[in-house]
Order: sequence, then structure tokens, then C-alpha cells
Amino acid sequence: MLMIVLGGLLAAQVVRTAAVAGDPGSALALRMWPAHPVVLVNGTMAEIGSRAARGQSLTPAILRQVDQVASKSPLAPEPFLIKGALAQVEQNPARSEQLFAAARARDPRSVAARYFLADRYLRTGRTGLALAEIAALSDLFPQGMAGFGPALATFAATPGAVPQLRRLFHSSPQLEPIVLGVLANEPNNARLILTLWGRPAATVDPAGAEWQAKLINSLVDQGRFASAYAVWRRVAGVKDSRGALFNPGFAKSTVPPPFNWALATIGGVVEPIAGGQLQVIYFGRSDAILAEQLVLLGPGRYELSMHISQPPGEGGEIGWSLACVPGKESLVRLPIDRKGRLAIGFSVPQGCAAQRLRLTGTPGDFPKSQDVSIGKLSLAKVAGA
Repeated sequence: MLMIVLGGLLAAQVVRTAAVAGDPGSALALRMWPAHPVVLVNGTMAEIGSRAARGQSLTPAILRQVDQVASKSPLAPEPFLIKGALAQVEQNPARSEQLFAAARARDPRSVAARYFLADRYLRTGRTGLALAEIAALSDLFPQGMAGFGPALATFAATPGAVPQLRRLFHSSPQLEPIVLGVLANEPNNARLILTLWGRPAATVDPAGAEWQAKLINSLVDQGRFASAYAVWRRVAGVKDSRGALFNPGFAKSTVPPPFNWALATIGGVVEPIAGGQLQVIYFGRSDAILAEQLVLLGPGRYELSMHISQPPGEGGEIGWSLACVPGKESLVRLPIDRKGRLAIGFSVPQGCAAQRLRLTGTPGDFPKSQDVSIGKLSLAKVAGA
């Protein structure tokens, strides 16, 4: 496996070396001078990469070529990289570190040298040196940064790590979502994640959308609704709206689900329109969740109401339902079957800490597309209840 990794990381080195032969004059000279150091480096690296891709070890002949490259081009980093990797195979980490450092000194842009040094420093607890190498690599080899995510996430939990990682994220922002994404696999890391993120409220962070959704949904799946809501509020920068709907007027917003609307992308077309309304086109071909939001209603009596300015036609049913989470049995079901104001009362029992409000479509015996406009949506506790 190490040889395969070596072959992949040396690819950039090979390309950069081959560029020496970029112009026609150089190409002709290299064809006429096969012992030229560039020819030797390219040929040797190509053979190493090919064998590494097949999982084969280096032959004595290749090792002799490495020595030949080193003698003909003493400033070339490749022989040091190869011998450094071999020293690792021979379980001589101190020697491999010396060789990788020598390769980096000869070529500070060597991805392979910095990668192996970063890995070595992390394994030996020299975190400051490792972070410096990783910061350099984030510019040289951004597509390879995911490999450091688990190690940096582990480091994040150690004393004194937070300020160091925040400095790293400031200089190499592409690393932040990688590390936070690994940490988000464990919901108990919520406080640490928000500390590392360290953004002011209402900061738009498109790169963080994945880890934010992962963390919030993980907390919801564990039934930790208050914690999920607190994280959601923190990353969204919104006021506390527990006990009511968020965004009942369906305003277009960058605030993410699940405590804001998630609108359908399959089964229909659902879009906010002027006047605080939701335009719903349900294709009628299969069951569909057209809109949904997670709400935190305390025990008591409530009323769900809305105004329908354009009712659906025949061919299926569009309607609202609200159910405890976890659970599938609805506390209330309100079909949209006519124009005008629709309302229904219901009760939230004890032990129902969170609820999911859904607008769903169900096909009829003779399915066809349906179109409905919903406005003045309200979910409010009944006075005195």
C-alpha cells in the first residue's frame, strides 16, 4: 500500500520535472542524450509509478537507477523521496524523516515530501510542524487534504488545539469543512465544532452546509432536539421560535432545514410566491413530501390554519399532517379540498418533544397533476389551553 501511495504522490513531481523538456529544442536534445538527468528522472519515476500502481516492489535495477539519478543530479528531490519511502518500509522512521526533509529542501513545492513529513510529524506528536506542512499542502495539493481530516479531528480534542486549528483554518480555509465534517460524525462534538467554527451569528457559510446538516440531523436522530435546535439557531443566526412555525410566510431564505422549510425537488414543483404564499404543483404520479419543517411544540391545544386561494383539482389529495418525532402516526391530518380558510384543532401530548409538519401528495385512482396556492399559514397555541 505504501508503494501505491508513493506512486500517486510522485505523479506531480514527475509532471513538473518533465516540463524541463517542454520546448522543441529541449525535446530534440533529450532524444539525442538519453543519459541526460531529466531523461533518467522521468524514466525512473515513470517505472516506479507503474510498478506502484500494480502493487509491485522496486527491483534492484530500479534502485540502481535511483542512485544514478542521485549522482548525475544531486539537487533532484526524487532519489530522496524514494529512499525515504523505502526507509519507512524498512521501519526506519528517523532515517525516512531525514530523507524527506532533504527532498523538501531541494524542492519546497514537493507534494510527496511535505505529505510524508506531515504524516510523520502528526504520528510523533509534533503538531506545530505538522500544521505548517499541512498549510503548505493545502495550496499545493488541495485535493489530498481529506486524508488529514481524521488526524486533525483527533488533535482538535486535545488541550490547546483550538487556537492552533483556528489559525490553520484562517490561512487554509479549505481545511475547515473537512475537519468539522469529520467531527460532525459524533454529535457530542457539537460544542467543540462551534468553537472551532467561531463565526459571528448569521454568517453565510456555503462551505459549511454539509457538516452543519450532518451535525444537526445527527442530534435529531438521537432525539436531542433542544441541542439540534441550539446548533441550528447558532449557524442560522435566527431568533428563538420554539412553540411556533418558523417562516410561516414562506420567504426565500438561506436558513437551512430542518427547523425551516425543506421544499420538494422530486414529485412536484414547490416555490414561494408573492404575498407570503406557497405555490404547489403536485405531479400526482406517486406519494410525495412536498414541504416539511421540524417544530418544537409544548404539550397543549393548537390550531393549524391557512388560506387557499387556488384549490387543487381532482386526481389525488394534497394535505397537511403533523406527527410526533420519532413516530409516524399523525396527530392531525388536514386535507386541502376547497378554496378559502381551512382550520383544524389538535392536541400535542406529553412526551412528544418534537413534531414534523408535512405537506404531502397522494395519488388518486386516476392520477393527474394538481396545483394549489397556500397562504396565511398559522400554527398557534389555543389561548387558555
